[in-house]
Amino acid sequence: MTVIHRWLVPLIVTAHAVAASADQATDKQQQSTIARWTAEKICEMGVDAFYALPDPELKTMFERDTSMRYEDVPNAPTDQEKSRITGQLMGYLMAACPQQLENYKNR
Repeated sequence: MTVIHRWLVPLIVTAHAVAASADQATDKQQQSTIARWTAEKICEMGVDAFYALPDPELKTMFERDTSMRYEDVPNAPTDQEKSRITGQLMGYLMAACPQQLENYKNR
């Protein structure tokens, strides 16, 4: 399971990618990028297929599709980061592919 997967899955249960530093925080723009990209991929592929991606493929896709490095995704996001990313991710899913929102919530 990827680092992104490891922290996104608990977010689903409770309410991504090795960071250069565990204490490194992401800014609001980066959080928005992570949320939007993840939601777009979930809409495109489906929740299960997205979470089944191996790390190397996920890294390649993330870096190809965004201006961020995979390593910029926090390994241990703060509660504020988790909340902001999850809220935005769920908002994107609700607007773009509501059928996947239910799958995401139930994962």
